[in-house]
Amino acid sequence: MNQMKKILIGVLIFFLLVAFFMRAVPFLINLYLNQNADRIVSNMITRTNTFGDHEVHFGEIQLDYNYRGTFLNLKDVEVTPPSLSTEDHVKVQLHIDRLNISGFSWYSFLFQNTIAVDSAFVDNINLLSSSPPLDTLANDLEEEGEISESKTNGNYEAIKVGYFELRDLNIRLTDSSNDSLRVSMIDMDLQAEDFKLTKEYIEDSKALFEISSVHGTIESVEFHFDQFRQYTRVEEIELDTKSEQMTFGYIGLLNKEGRYEYTSQFDYEQTWIEIDKTSMKLKGVNFQEYLSQGVLEVDSIFAHDMHLEAFKDKRKTEDKSRRPKMINQVLEELDQKVHVNNLFIENAYIKVEERPDNDAPTAGHVYFSEVNAHITNISNIEDKVDENNEMLIDASGKLMGEGELTTQITYFLETEMHDFKLKGTLKNFTLPSVNSMVEPEAKIGLKSGMINRLDFNIAANDYEGSGDLIVRYENLEIEILNADFESDNNLWRKLGAFVANKLIIKSNNPDNRGNLKEGKVYFMRIQYKSMFNYWWQLLFSGLKSTLTGEDISDMREKAKAERSGEEESGGILNISFGNKDNEDKPSRKERRAARRVEKQKE
Repeated sequence: MNQMKKILIGVLIFFLLVAFFMRAVPFLINLYLNQNADRIVSNMITRTNTFGDHEVHFGEIQLDYNYRGTFLNLKDVEVTPPSLSTEDHVKVQLHIDRLNISGFSWYSFLFQNTIAVDSAFVDNINLLSSSPPLDTLANDLEEEGEISESKTNGNYEAIKVGYFELRDLNIRLTDSSNDSLRVSMIDMDLQAEDFKLTKEYIEDSKALFEISSVHGTIESVEFHFDQFRQYTRVEEIELDTKSEQMTFGYIGLLNKEGRYEYTSQFDYEQTWIEIDKTSMKLKGVNFQEYLSQGVLEVDSIFAHDMHLEAFKDKRKTEDKSRRPKMINQVLEELDQKVHVNNLFIENAYIKVEERPDNDAPTAGHVYFSEVNAHITNISNIEDKVDENNEMLIDASGKLMGEGELTTQITYFLETEMHDFKLKGTLKNFTLPSVNSMVEPEAKIGLKSGMINRLDFNIAANDYEGSGDLIVRYENLEIEILNADFESDNNLWRKLGAFVANKLIIKSNNPDNRGNLKEGKVYFMRIQYKSMFNYWWQLLFSGLKSTLTGEDISDMREKAKAERSGEEESGGILNISFGNKDNEDKPSRKERRAARRVEKQKE
């Protein structure tokens, strides 16, 4: 009996010792952690590359350890650049009102160089960063051999958070050389689950991180560029990975300078462009693909009420060494991998304005209103292009607020000559409506005339285009303007207009006998001109041939003779369309065939 009592007492003492030990260990650990909290948490922050030489201060810090992990509560966290830092280095200043972390794993931290927590809550974060010009910074790092080292040293192997909530994140990045704003973000709120950031993601320039779900909102974001003369602004952003949707209440590409002030700063002709009033919604967004691999895949994009204006001052010298790219070429050479099944543009307004190289008192302009478009298969992903290499644009709108324009454009993706097709119809358009463009450019006014219907069907590529154009019009009459680009009663100008209207220009098509003159389209692209100029020149060639009666063979021979003369005189059109640097490389057709063989092997 006594032996049994001794055993029971021994077991009781053992459990009491275990209980004491179990209570004592967290107490002693918490005592140590809280006595050294500033140093421990500061080291966690400053061991990373971003904050390696920064100073950390806490208004209040509390650590609470139990066997499930450590709970960390911080208030008024301040991370500041070193006092001796210069303008030649990146400086980051960070303030956090409150940071609560639960379930911090010491095993992962000590033995795996990993931050792993069950949940984190961060409230009111303000991050200010200043750095030299980005190109200067990159060059300095390359010269010092720091880029590769910075990617491999001083960072955690991974950061893992089971549940993450962030409120009121504000970011402001500036250029230290002139204190100009580069990037700003105001009031980001988000809730995320299963967040994971690894060193591999940091080293990958395209991938960001892994996350199972996230819902967030941002009040506004700005990105400044072009030597801080232009900026994009996005407002009322909302994203949700579960519904695979993202919305933008406002998107704008804006200018800090007026069109003449901006274009006057360049040696060559430069386009001033502005986009305003746009809202957008994305459906079927593959967030996981974008976050983990940097590939943007979207089922449908809806853009509403876009207002686009472009301006060019033609008194500036044209840069004849450039070669603007076709849309399919831009997409093909884009670094960002993208695939969009459908893009819908609704109720857009597009205005193109040009200041002619003459004494005209005003710039000329033309605009399109009530523009609606459906674009399909916007893609530069090889597998997607192999399945379908046609990007289709089906658009409609009003020219100068009245002419009913419909057009279908087909761009062929990954073709050697960047082929495309243009097809469309213009109805019920009064010709004097385009005097706002014609008069400043040509010192000629369209006194009267009505296009009942204009149809065009053109096949073209990066070099030349041809096709058919039929324009049915009536009562066409022009007038010649004076030196002030105004209409007057000068006898000689009226006589010149009379001769042009009666002997040169056909007033009606079909004529009074019902004979319909069909125009032929041919134009050899001027390589330094824009794609939109190319479109216009193709259409204009069809309008001219309607009047002159030239056929395509005549137009082609004339264009070749003109270009040959420019080439012999050292003109910029002496261009080899086969890239000499790539002559030994396989063609796109050969590369596509090789990819199919590889897929079959797999």
